[in-house]
Parts: sequence; structure tokens; C-alpha cells
Amino acid sequence: EQKRSGTLLAGLEHLDDRYLKAVGYATKSKRGNLPKMVLIGDIVGDDADAVARATSEVIRLANGRSGEGFIAISAEARKKFWLDRKRTAAISKHTNAFKINEDVVIPLPRMGEYTLGIERINIELSLRNKLKLCEAMEAFFEKGSLPLGKTDDANELPNAELLGDRVQQALALVREVRALWAGWLRDVDALFPQLQDHSLRASWKAQIRAPLQQIFTGAAFAPILAECNAIHKRVLKGRVWVALHMHAGDGNVHTNIPVNSDDYEMLQTAHEAVARIMVLARSLDGVISGEHGIGITKLEFLSDEELGPFAEYKAKVDPEGRFNKGKLLRGAAHQVLLAGDTSVRQAGLENAYTPSFGLMGHESLIMQQSDIGAIADSVKDCLRCGKCKPVCATHVPRANLLYSPRNKILATSLLVEAFLYEEQTRRGISIKHWEEFEDVADHCTVCHKCLSPCPVKIDFGDVSMNMRNLLRKMGQKSWRPGNAAAMFFLNATSPETIKLMRTAMVDVGFKAQRLANNVMKLAARKQTSAPPASLGPAPVKEQVIHFINKKMPGGLPKKTARALLDIEDKNYVPIIRNPQGTTAETEAVFYFPGCGSERLFSQVGLATQAMLWHAGVQTVLPPGYLCCGYPQRGSGQYDKAEQMITDNRVLFHRVANTLNYLDIKTVVVSCGTCYDQLAGYEFENIFPGCRIVDIHEYLLEKGIRLEGQGAYL
Repeated sequence: EQKRSGTLLAGLEHLDDRYLKAVGYATKSKRGNLPKMVLIGDIVGDDADAVARATSEVIRLANGRSGEGFIAISAEARKKFWLDRKRTAAISKHTNAFKINEDVVIPLPRMGEYTLGIERINIELSLRNKLKLCEAMEAFFEKGSLPLGKTDDANELPNAELLGDRVQQALALVREVRALWAGWLRDVDALFPQLQDHSLRASWKAQIRAPLQQIFTGAAFAPILAECNAIHKRVLKGRVWVALHMHAGDGNVHTNIPVNSDDYEMLQTAHEAVARIMVLARSLDGVISGEHGIGITKLEFLSDEELGPFAEYKAKVDPEGRFNKGKLLRGAAHQVLLAGDTSVRQAGLENAYTPSFGLMGHESLIMQQSDIGAIADSVKDCLRCGKCKPVCATHVPRANLLYSPRNKILATSLLVEAFLYEEQTRRGISIKHWEEFEDVADHCTVCHKCLSPCPVKIDFGDVSMNMRNLLRKMGQKSWRPGNAAAMFFLNATSPETIKLMRTAMVDVGFKAQRLANNVMKLAARKQTSAPPASLGPAPVKEQVIHFINKKMPGGLPKKTARALLDIEDKNYVPIIRNPQGTTAETEAVFYFPGCGSERLFSQVGLATQAMLWHAGVQTVLPPGYLCCGYPQRGSGQYDKAEQMITDNRVLFHRVANTLNYLDIKTVVVSCGTCYDQLAGYEFENIFPGCRIVDIHEYLLEKGIRLEGQGAYL
């Protein structure tokens, strides 16, 4: 087809069932269950009919092998198909992003043999883990003094009499199942087809847990069953398995083994699996150097003959061994290159060290006693994939490479490790480390755009707010006059205070900033045309230029929206409606303007109320000046935010009780941050059955739009 019409298979990617679970794959099949594997292909060409014919042939091939095919034609549909492939890094989420990645290249005709070989390894690893579970369960029942709950009987029976022969029944069950599974492992060659298609399945739930629940029936035995579940969870955490995703078009297979870096036995088991995988790849005429090259985990599997050309090349270009000192060489080549310097160890796995928050958490109470443990836990799943970089407002490569969410997580992890070390050694946490911590926390606009592309759904906006809150609680947050003035303005509820602050900040401050922009535009051009590289807080001169280089909005209303409408009294609930076009039965909405649309850019609040008037609805406003609490959370003032949120919710309940005859079903907002914050107010419990909607969406529902304007509506 390629020769005849120019149609080309531009890409072919494979995900096995373990990857499909990790990426949260939504099956397109009507069968409902998760497929064993998915192939995603890009078929391209200049002739649409030829591409359609080639696509249909691929679907026919899939159908002939009990598979199904689905086609994405539009750009949006194609993007949706490929999103699952982009989230493959999520495979190691459960091991805190730690995995062993062994990419190999297998000849395409033998790819099926490789996947079967990996499946065989996985079955053996699973059975070994199940046998380990049986050993742990047997040890639990043999130790005696089993945990028992209280009974309703005033004259409680002795434990031995209460248990009866249940322990012997449990031991007999576990030993019987263990013998069965051990037989399967012993005869895995003969039983492989049945184990692969699950005709034979080692099931903890069906073969052990369910019978144990029958043996230990009753509330008195609930602690025993709870401990059995805990044992299973603990043993399962150490289970090793191999997951595959591949560039199926060229035979490059990413063979990934997620492991917990604080579990030595798990690491050893994974290393044994790697050795088997390398043997398997070579036995199929494959090679163990894929697109990721050779690292310290593969070095031991290369022969001296294979390493020879590299050793010769490195000796020529780096005769003193300065680059990657001690790495990727061994034996005689290592010693020759280092000129007999025996102080430098060979960089192999035998000398490798992996820091682990799991180990540090066991050793330090600070992880449990402060918010730093929650911060560390919220970023521990980061996969270092960098998919958050393009959308981040603080990631500006020409300025620095430090403040993308990925790199801020790296910095946060290092700082947490430093905090723990200093706490454990009783040195006291360095002020410099707190300054670095604040620098990371400050470089975030809390826009939450990093959440969407993240495979493991880390929201660094939330992390930044938690970091700022910790800094405030520890007394390490720097005082900044601009921030203090802004928060005072947003926290104020008195009309007189708001009027005074608005006069100072908007009437005078905005005008002064606009004047400074006109006067100093030429002087600031050098910095604005070529911004300098940045690290940490900028010098005062740069801050001043940055503050004035763009004009603040001009022509703002002289008064707030409430002042213009004379509804500042917090003892009254304002209801805005058109007497000629509405009645008591007309639809009513609750509009929360927030501080931005009401006290700062009041024209936004007025425009929203005017459009709601035009839509013919009754608009209920909250009494008095209110803030949703998001700015306080964003700046790390969690205590103030929680107090404000609680007060607002109590007030809204009172409003709802007073105006229950209006049957409000819609809460309208004109501010994105208010929308985000009000989602946690549980408005469905305030105005039963209500929803929160943006004013633009509400107007579209009412059929109000600007036809032919090329604008949002």
C-alpha cells in the first residue's frame, strides 16, 4: 500500500495491560473489561481514500485475531487517542516514581516470544509473592495471642475457648493453598497456558480471604481479619512485576520494573528479574541497548568485547577520566583510565545509593509532627517527566530552568531531606534553607494549569499554598508591603475602610504607576527588551522596572459596585430585578461578585448584574462586602481563609432560609478563583439542588450572544 499510494505507518505504539491500568485507560470496546494490550498506530498519506483503505485493513487484521479497532480522524480525536501513550510514566506512581527501566530491541518477528517470556516471568514473580503471603499468614496464626474484639457477653470467654479450633482450620487452609500454589510454580512450564489465560488463578480474595471470613465469623474476630488484610497489603507492596510498552514499529521495548527504593528484598528480586530479561532478549537475537543506551543497571550484562570500543574512545577523548568518573567501565579498562587511582570506585549497582523518603520517615518524627510530611507526600509521586513545563507561567527557559513544577518538586524534595537531616542531627534548620524553601513557594501563580498534563495528577498550585502556609506557621515567611496592603484591602469588610484603601491603591496608586510608565519607559527598555537571567528574589531596581513596565488599567469607576448601587449595608440582602419584567415567581439566581469584581474592577460586577437584568432573572447578592477566601489560601493564610469560609457559609445559610420562597437553583460567578473556591462551599446543602456556573456560560444558556463579533460569546 505504501508503494502504491504513498500511505505510511508513521508510528506504532504498544501498551500492555499493566500500563493500561496505570494510565487509567478508558476502554473503547463494548466488552467492558480492560484489554490485554493496546496498539496505537499513526497511518498517514496524501490520499485520504488510500489512508482509509489502509486503516480498514488494519482493523480487519485486528478483528481476525479476536481484537477490535477504533479510528480517530479529526485532530482532536487523534490527540485523545495519544494521550494515554503520553501518560505512561504513571506506571511507577505506586512506588514513588522509582523504577528500573530496561529498554531492549527485539526483532519484530520474535516480539511475540518476548512478550510471552515476560508474561512467564510475571507469573513466577506473582506466585512467589503469593507464597510469601502464605508464609506470613502461617507465621501470624502460629504465633498465638491473636487479637480479638470485645463481645456483648458480660462474662467473656477465655480467648482459647472463644477461638476453639478456628486457628487450626485457618492453618490447614493456608497450608493447603500454599501447597497448591507451590505446585503451580514448580510445574509452571506445563501449566503456563492455563496460568496465562487465568484458567488457573492464584487469588488471595477467593482462595484465602473468603474462607477465612467463613471461619472467623462474628464481631469478636474482626481484628483477626483486619490483621490478615494488613499482612496482605504489606506483602503485596513488595511484589515485583514487569510492565511493557514499546515502539512496536521498530522493536524497541521499554521493560519497566517499579520498585520501592526502601525495600532491599524487592530491589534484589527486581535485579534477578533484570538478569532473566537480559538473557531472554539475547536468546531472541535481540540487543540490550535500546534508545536509552547503557546505564549502570545494564553494564554488568555487557561483555568486555562489547565495552572495548567505548573504553578506547573514552581513553582518547577523556584521558584523565573527568567525565562520569568511574562510570561505564570495569576491570582493567577502569584502572587504566584512572591511572591506578584506586580511591575512585567503579560506579556499579554494588555501590549505588538511593535516598528514600520511606526510610527517612521511619527515622524522623518531623515528618509526622509538621506539615512538611504532607508536602513531601503530595510530591512523592512526581515522575520527572516534565509535561508540566510548557503550561507553567514561571517556567521561562531564557531566564532560568529552575521554576517549572518538575524542577520545583526536585528542589522541594532536596530541601525536605535537608530539613530532616538538620532535625535529626539537632543542628536546627538553617535560615538559608528556609529562604530557599520560600523562593520555591513564591515562584507559583497558583493557576493550577500543571494539574491537567500531569500523569499522576500533582497540583503544584496546592503544594505552593501548603508551602506558604508552613512558612507562615514557622515564622519564616518574609514580610512584603505590597502583599500586606493587598491582603488588608481584601480582608476589609467596612465600607469606610474599603473606600479609603481604594482611594489610596486604585485612585492614587494606579495613576502613579501609569505616570511612572510614561516617564521611565525609555530607561526601562533595556531590561524589558532583554530580561536578565533570574535566580531568587530580583534586585530592587529590577523589581521597580518590572512593576512599571506595563500600565495598570485606567478609567476605573470612582466607586465600588455596591457604593454605586447604594447597597453597602450588610444588614440587608439586596435583590436586583426589573419590576416591569419579573414577578415573585421569576427565576432567581445568587450572584457572588467576589472582591475582584466588586471592590477593585467594579465595572465587571456591574456588567454582570446588568446582563442578569437583561436575561430577565432576579439577582440575589450577598449582604455586605465578602471575599471567597481564595486569595488568603493562595498567600498561605490558611487560618484566616478557613475562618472566612466558615463565616460566609453560615451567612449564606441564613440568606437561603430567609429567601427560601425564591427557590434559588443557580449560583453565578464572574471570577475564576471564586469559582474554584466556591466549589468547596457545598452550595448544594445551602440552596438544595443548585449549581455553580460562570456568567458567560449562563448567558449562553439564555441564548444571549454577540453574533459575528469573533469574540468569546
